Amino acid sequence: MRILHLDPDDVDNPVSGGGPIRTLQLYRRIAKHHEVTVLTPTFAGSTPEVIRDGIRYLRLGHKIRNHGSSHHITYLFKLPQAVRRFEHDLLVEDFMPPCGATHVPLFRRRTVPHIASVQWFSAWDYTRKLKLPFHWGQQVGLKLYRNFIVLTPSMEATIRRWNDQARTDVIPNGVDDDLFDVPLQAGQGILFMGRVEIGTKGIDLLLEAYARIPTEQRPRLTIAGNLQEPELLHACLQRWGLEGKVQIFGRYSPEQRRELLRTHRCLAMPSRIETFGMTVAEANAAGKPAVVWDQAPMNEVSSTACWRVAPYDVEGYSQALIQACAAPDHELLLRGALAREQARRFNWDTVAALQMAVYEDVRDRWLQARAR
Repeated sequence: MRILHLDPDDVDNPVSGGGPIRTLQLYRRIAKHHEVTVLTPTFAGSTPEVIRDGIRYLRLGHKIRNHGSSHHITYLFKLPQAVRRFEHDLLVEDFMPPCGATHVPLFRRRTVPHIASVQWFSAWDYTRKLKLPFHWGQQVGLKLYRNFIVLTPSMEATIRRWNDQARTDVIPNGVDDDLFDVPLQAGQGILFMGRVEIGTKGIDLLLEAYARIPTEQRPRLTIAGNLQEPELLHACLQRWGLEGKVQIFGRYSPEQRRELLRTHRCLAMPSRIETFGMTVAEANAAGKPAVVWDQAPMNEVSSTACWRVAPYDVEGYSQALIQACAAPDHELLLRGALAREQARRFNWDTVAALQMAVYEDVRDRWLQARAR
């Protein structure tokens, strides 16, 4: 099968998130038996084409002067021509900012089936930030699709509210196998991992909760990941009197991720918006419980060994961090072992097999419908 996949991000992009990781992990397995082409926007340092683990990546669009969003805007403008130009038997589209749905069904080839992969669903957030009705584009766009792959049951329910006639398959993300081999130890301090986006990832809430911990009880806090908004982060640290008291680790390698997880006591993940919560699954696989808000999808992905706090209860979150750091080591190890066991459901081989089974079933149903 020739698969054409539209991905708005790439693992080599310095500001990438979890979406392109899924794309790579799935297709490095699927490409052993099928022809896979992935179309992505350009980014700083990108080349027009790259072959990665048997997957052909092609870049569309370009940067216009210093306009930060121009890579994605020009990518969108070039998609209609590219989708019609490249031969394929199945089209798979990842949703992307700012509207989620890119309305590909309006210009795709009608002779091949099409699947929407929902790894981004935050048009309402862009509406609030930019005061433009991007959520209208998302709501209208959802009705154009007939096949969806989503990461969690809560996202399935959301899609069904807007398009109850579509087929929706729930296939979670996976985690790297080597995380299950991280030695179980209690560790010291609190760790945040992922894109350091202040509002979306709830960094401001984390810092407020951390500042509420009495100084004599306060463990170390490490923030690791791509710094998306360094000025805003500095302002938050200033506001809560935490300058010089929080370790800013920055971007990390897979080896550094293992070491960060091994040496810290728990993961803090206070995101306001997520479609899955990859770092929670990774921390659990490494035997580390997390402190999360008790809301979807965090309470769907996180282990029952994690601390779950009523959404946006900063005082409650602060107390949960204190509990995690003050708990006896043997309790942390028991929680870590349970978290690891429950995280085994996030296996990339299994995920890729499930994804390919959906691809084949959608294609077969499409062919049968055309034959009728």
